[in-house]
Amino acid sequence: MSDIEPKFIIFGDMLDGYWWRLRSASGETVESSGRTHRRKAECEREVQRLKAERYPSAKVRDATTG
Repeated sequence: MSDIEPKFIIFGDMLDGYWWRLRSASGETVESSGRTHRRKAECEREVQRLKAERYPSAKVRDATTG
């Protein structure tokens, strides 16, 4: 994954569900979900919608898989 493009990172935990953060190439948080999703698929859909609408060059990293 390139460090010159923004990236969505999907996080999860056992208690609160799933949430995402959009990081700039310099590592700053640009946006975040602001809420947790009960299901990972819901979180992924929100990320894909935002990627298509506003951040087409952003990469997506799933931090829930290790």
